[in-house]
Amino acid sequence: MSVNPLVVESQGSTTWHTGLGLVGDVADIAEGIRNNSWVDPVLGGVGAGLDLLTLAIDPLGGLMAWGVSWLMEHVRPLREALDHLAGNADQVAAHAATWSNVSAFTSGAGQDYAGHVTTDISGWSGAAADAYRDHARRHLESLDGLATATRGIAYAVEGAGLLVALVRGIVRDLIAEFVATLAVRLPQWLAVEGLTLGIASPAVASQVSALVLKWSHRIQHFIRGLLTSLRHLSAKLSDLVDAFGGLRQNGQEITRTEPFKTSAGRPSQTGGEVRPPGGNADFETRWAEVTYDAIRANDDDVPAIIQTARAHGFTPDDIIAIKNHLFREQHLLDSYDEGEMALFDANPRIAEAWQRLAGGHPHPADIDLLQHERYEAAFMSSSGDPSYRRAHAATLEAGFTWDPEAAAADGFGYQRRD
Repeated sequence: MSVNPLVVESQGSTTWHTGLGLVGDVADIAEGIRNNSWVDPVLGGVGAGLDLLTLAIDPLGGLMAWGVSWLMEHVRPLREALDHLAGNADQVAAHAATWSNVSAFTSGAGQDYAGHVTTDISGWSGAAADAYRDHARRHLESLDGLATATRGIAYAVEGAGLLVALVRGIVRDLIAEFVATLAVRLPQWLAVEGLTLGIASPAVASQVSALVLKWSHRIQHFIRGLLTSLRHLSAKLSDLVDAFGGLRQNGQEITRTEPFKTSAGRPSQTGGEVRPPGGNADFETRWAEVTYDAIRANDDDVPAIIQTARAHGFTPDDIIAIKNHLFREQHLLDSYDEGEMALFDANPRIAEAWQRLAGGHPHPADIDLLQHERYEAAFMSSSGDPSYRRAHAATLEAGFTWDPEAAAADGFGYQRRD
């Protein structure tokens, strides 16, 4: 897997994730799973193959050929130990590969995003640009963390499967050893009792049971090691689950917002456009939030805008509907995620346009904005569909576009500096 282009190569004992807090914790947990530090020393290392989970050889099968039906009852604990360790090697491998694919896909998405951040906005400068790059850095850290965490799950699935396969191989060999020992001793015990293979005295049955018990203890020694190892692995997976929770919370912090606030973490959905996110240093956004609050607070601006817009074919009802649509009504803001019902985010360009309309000196783009919002509001009202994404798309398809930078390009409002 290729290295994220934004991450400096590690040197010495310092890894790429050193100093990244939660992401570093995830990497440490995943590495602890990968290096098998959770495996009980009694089992040594995980050196078996997954095929041992489904190996069809039955070391007890030979006993059936002896015709000793009573013997099978006595060796049942050994058979159960073997059966309980059986599994589907293909399924384990598939689950591990699935999580590996998730990890690779997430890592690839991070690399693609990093490439776009590096090239697509290379010429963008200023406070908003710095805030966006910081936002991108936090997203990339989260993606790195998710890729590492899902890789850790792949290690865990494969490691647990291999360890169970290893113990099953050990148990199978021990049972084969038991059968070989029994093959030597049973005829001797029966001869002493003067019995045939198909008959057992209490003394012979007792000797067989004692032999089974001895081998059961040997088998249990390894099974206890397996269970201890799986408990250690479970603890690491619990840590990984906690880390997932932290990554999820971090993602929410940079992608969610309260209805009246624009977050530095997700693009703003403002009615006229979807704007790139701006950080706390983006004074345009802060100014727009204050202006939106003032617009929402009263309707003193409505008569003046009605007067301005009348010459362009707008009725008083149109202006009232547009104002409610832009500033007061909640919509399903679903352009970038599952969506939430909320007010539109504050848009500096819309706030400036509204002030120009109220002042009686609109730019032609301000009239385009009114036409856009009138159609969008009417679409939502007539369709009963609160989705901003669908209403915005329908409005553009109908030909009602708005260039948010046109007025600024002509010297009106705030002019973004390079």
